Amino acid sequence: MNRLFALGLVLCLASTSLLADTQKPSTVNNVRALAIDSSSVRVSWNKPWDDVGVLGYNIYRNGVYYVTVFSTQYIDTNLSSGQTYDYGIVAFDAAKNFNTVSATSSVTLAAANAPSTQAPPPATDPSAPPAAPTALRAEVQNGNAAKLFWQASASDNIKGYNIYRDNNYIAFVTQNEFLSEGLVWNQDYHFQIVAATHNGLYSAKSEEVVVNTAANNAAEQSTTAVIQNDESVLRAASNGNAPDGYSLVFSDEFNDFSLDTSKWNSNYRWGANWTINGEQQYYVDRINNPDFGHSPFEFDGNHLTITAIRTPDHLKSSANNKPYLSGALTTFNKFKMRYGYVEMRAKLPKGKGLWSALWLLHQNDNDRRPEIDIVEYIGDKPTVAYNTYHYYDNWSLRSSPSYEAWGPDYSQDFHTYAVKWEPGKLSWYVDGELRNTHNDGNVSWEDMYLLVNLAVGGWWPGDPDGSTPFPARYQIDYIRAYEKN
Repeated sequence: MNRLFALGLVLCLASTSLLADTQKPSTVNNVRALAIDSSSVRVSWNKPWDDVGVLGYNIYRNGVYYVTVFSTQYIDTNLSSGQTYDYGIVAFDAAKNFNTVSATSSVTLAAANAPSTQAPPPATDPSAPPAAPTALRAEVQNGNAAKLFWQASASDNIKGYNIYRDNNYIAFVTQNEFLSEGLVWNQDYHFQIVAATHNGLYSAKSEEVVVNTAANNAAEQSTTAVIQNDESVLRAASNGNAPDGYSLVFSDEFNDFSLDTSKWNSNYRWGANWTINGEQQYYVDRINNPDFGHSPFEFDGNHLTITAIRTPDHLKSSANNKPYLSGALTTFNKFKMRYGYVEMRAKLPKGKGLWSALWLLHQNDNDRRPEIDIVEYIGDKPTVAYNTYHYYDNWSLRSSPSYEAWGPDYSQDFHTYAVKWEPGKLSWYVDGELRNTHNDGNVSWEDMYLLVNLAVGGWWPGDPDGSTPFPARYQIDYIRAYEKN
């Protein structure tokens, strides 16, 4: 949800100074130099973390600066056969903060007309079938698609690749990646790749990768065990225990019959009369205006329920003439955190025009104004929970995709929704299962506070219609926050 766009005019007035970037990128790792032939080398490495984002890389060859590039691989050509070359990488950001040189990777090129000791030369014999593609992996996207990647063939006779799903041919591509769409959520799919040459020869099928669209955002066979271990830790948090190495720093179990004013505000910090995103509700400030005539907050001793209703005629003038009344809670100036794990157990409201959310927003006004949307739920799309990250860069809004976590009808029962916020990384969970991840150097590194609300109408959900149930009920069992020890 792009709440930041609507807030920009208000919050950017609070701070117009740009923050100096003095943070160096982390040291580059996993540098790999591999001989292509007797005169060329492919160098690759992992993208490091940076608080703003890496701009480029200086490549050092044999201890001396050689070239600057802006991707995480480089092909060095016109080298001398039989010689050894060492490669190290230095990353830098836009502020020209340079990290230290990485560990080097060495490669010795074969002598001219001699076989390489590191890898066989590309198959150029037009009568020879190509080798099967290797290193096949997949990333789940939005619960109904999977993106495949594999190691491109070294042969110069490759025309492209045939894609097989569940042992059936589905597509031909010329690049070493493919997006398989239209998949069913929570179903296993088996993928294999076959290389094809220009003269009609085919490799054997690659090793198989199995993808479950409900599993995670990095469904790679070699990492499955790691992902499952991480999920098992986070399932424990769903049962009331902190993730391993984390401690509880904020909790409301909503076991009382009124709001805990030491933890919550019942208004946004920009006030009730400023409506964002074209929404149609008025948020009743129960704490500061107890005599308004209606409370959107209900308690049963076990849950908090935020309700939305049509505005009674006698309250319309007090509600800024908005057609609906609803509620929002924030911990602004009462609880803030920097990195950690936040989880809510809730039953989300179904209905056209309903927009419920749990999110984090920047505690202090600045030019970046980050926002982490832990869960957003559009009431007429009951099987999709959305996860998004927003921030401003040079006064322009930047947003991740609105990642989708497909599942059952989330309005029919209680589910847990969580985010694990780490330097340079966000991981979203539903019912303790990793559903989406976002890796980026621009992930917030500042104090943020919690917000939970039920909006009605707006540019994303549209307006309610005759099918929308009122009162609409957003039922919350608990909200908890943990920080790493």
